[in-house]
Amino acid sequence: MQLTKDKLNVVEYFCEGKKGDLDLCEDMCIVTDNFAAVIDGATNVSGKLIENMTPGRLAATIIKETLENITPNAKLETIVEQINANFQTVFARNNLIDAIQESQWVAPSASVIIYSKYHQKIWQIGDCQLMVDDELYTNEKEIDSITANARALYLEAELKRGKTIDQLIDKDTGWEYIRTLVQQQYFLQNDSNNPFGYSVINGFPVDFSRVMTIDVSNDAKYIVLASDGYPFLKETLYKSELLLKELLVKDPLCFRLYKSSKGLVRGNQSFDDRLYLKIKV
Repeated sequence: MQLTKDKLNVVEYFCEGKKGDLDLCEDMCIVTDNFAAVIDGATNVSGKLIENMTPGRLAATIIKETLENITPNAKLETIVEQINANFQTVFARNNLIDAIQESQWVAPSASVIIYSKYHQKIWQIGDCQLMVDDELYTNEKEIDSITANARALYLEAELKRGKTIDQLIDKDTGWEYIRTLVQQQYFLQNDSNNPFGYSVINGFPVDFSRVMTIDVSNDAKYIVLASDGYPFLKETLYKSELLLKELLVKDPLCFRLYKSSKGLVRGNQSFDDRLYLKIKV
């Protein structure tokens, strides 16, 4: 994707898929005269493709294409309503409704973070992250902490039983252990009455009570929007990349220095897709 600096004053932009192939990357972004957004499609836990895309990439594509045609003064509720309508069109076209009701993890879903120039607000749905000047905003899910710690425990036990880090990079038995738990969490999406519920874009009503809204002051200098492929988000791309590379050397499985539900796989560029977007306000 090519970004020009006449679109909301783009300062820095970088995107790379965990496998090094942008065609497989589930992170996307959009920058127009009115909006900037970073979209993080959910990891494929079904193992299936929809319209020749992983569910996460399909979700990111739907959201991106919708935002490209949204009116400049649209409020969040209107934006989400249009995105969900487009999701439902895709569901109907692929006869997915019954399958989703039975196995929720089949549904395409994504986190998204949107900056509206008109409203001077940033809306954070899911676990994408941002900075306004030097202040970091995250929206971490409790359920992610549970799965990451469960995986870390399992991997520590595997090492005690004689396995090596290299062996676990080749075959992450910790991920295999928590895979069912990760699939089950899809049933808790946008459930405002559940302590483990979380907000996400998935074609169904969003739990707006868990959506974070950040007001951007008139004297703000810059905004950074990023996916959670950056474990330590900083004010520059260089610093964010440097900390990521250091992590992948010291803790490639991402279960000690930075606990995640997944780690580096042999041959991959990182443990997750990543996207960094910095704009001048």
